[in-house]
Amino acid sequence: MLPERKNIRLPYYDYHTTGMYFVTICTKDKAHLFGEITDRKMHLNSMGKYIARQLEFIDVQYFDVRMICFIVMPNHIHGIIGLDGDNAPSLGRVVNRFKGLISHKYGRTIWQRGYFEHVIRRERDFLKIWEYIENNPANWQLRRQAAREQE
Repeated sequence: MLPERKNIRLPYYDYHTTGMYFVTICTKDKAHLFGEITDRKMHLNSMGKYIARQLEFIDVQYFDVRMICFIVMPNHIHGIIGLDGDNAPSLGRVVNRFKGLISHKYGRTIWQRGYFEHVIRRERDFLKIWEYIENNPANWQLRRQAAREQE
């Protein structure tokens, strides 16, 4: 029997609400599928490039949704998604459609179940998250080097 999953969503929050959301989607079993980090930069393979194109395409698919910024990492993606307007789809619908499109393209489930999201409520939080996304490849490489040195 599978363990009961903890709900990480904000109770009573309407995820159709106009606003910005920090989203992280991880690969199944943390598999490194999208490329590698060298010289503190992410170098996308063909699958990673396809993922990036689909993230950019979210703005075209939905009138009231904006992909504000994102980074494709070896085994996950981070992005800030903006919902704007009464007709915007829910955040869950946008993420699940994206995940389904990618899995369909590759003929298998490549994502772990669910995703992580954070409702961005203040400008300083937005700027901090944007900086985190921008610096993620460099920080990834530094963390991996530090872990190897501790072994």
